[in-house]
Order: sequence, then C-alpha cells, then structure tokens
Amino acid sequence: MSEITDLLSTITEFSIGLAGFSGVIGIFIRGSGGWLIVDRFRINNLLVMSLTPGFLAFFTMGLIQTIPESLAIRLSAAVFAIAVFLTLVFIPRARKRVPDHHQHLVGLHIFVPMSTTFFLILVTQALIAIGVITSYIFTIYYYALVVMLLLAVFQFVRLILARPEPETKQ
Repeated sequence: MSEITDLLSTITEFSIGLAGFSGVIGIFIRGSGGWLIVDRFRINNLLVMSLTPGFLAFFTMGLIQTIPESLAIRLSAAVFAIAVFLTLVFIPRARKRVPDHHQHLVGLHIFVPMSTTFFLILVTQALIAIGVITSYIFTIYYYALVVMLLLAVFQFVRLILARPEPETKQ
C-alpha cells in the first residue's frame, strides 16, 4: 500500500505544481489588459486537466485508508469516468464561444485527438468501475491519471507558445 500511496502522492504534487504554474502564466498572459475568450477557455481547460488527476489521486489515497484497495480504486475509477464525461460534455460547448479568428488555437487538430484520448480514458475507467477489467486495475487507473497530466502539460506548452494575435481596435 505504501507504493500506491507514494505514486498517488506524486500525481497530486505534480498536479498542484502544474496548476500553480498555470495560474502564474495566466496572470502574465494578459498583463493589465482583459483576457480574451480564447485565453479563458485555454486556462480553464488547463486547470481542469491538471487539477482533476490531483483531486482523484488525493481522493483515492483517502479511500485506500478506509476501504479495501480494489474497491477504493473501483470507486475512484467511477468518479474519474464521471469527471471525464463531464469534461467531454462541457468543453465542446465552451469551445463554440471562441471567436472564429481564434479557432486555430483550439481547432479540430487539437480538439479531436484530446477528445479521443478522453473518451478512451472514460471507457477504461468505466470498465474498471463496473468490474469488467479485473487485472491491473491500479496500473490502468494510475496511467490514465498520468495521461491526463500529460495532456495538461501539452496544453500548458501550447498556452505559452501558441498565442493569439493581438486584437486591433477599429
């Protein structure tokens, strides 16, 4: 159990660190001016993708202390599946609010691979939660958390490197 707790603690720490750096970057992105809709969309996505694995890891550590490990992981996988489902529902709706001239920053070349990855995470976590997957459930759960953090790191890098053009006042 100590190894599992150590792995989950690392996920939590990395998640919090990434969210903290995201906040700092978010502050410097717009300086004293107002945030663009695309910036708000990207920062919100980044925070959701970085904090969700941290929360889930923290939640799982607490469950492991109180109930059997396999049940704790199944319950955590169910919560993970629900969180990913909600992400898949709300992100496309929010993406539609991004103006056309900034769609290249959140376009289908980014949206489709990320949504596909989220869908795969959703399916694997749901299969763990309902008991279809019975072997290596912690390993699958853990690496799904890692994949979500990797997607967050990708979003973080894109947030820094792929910037919207400054809007001109007409």
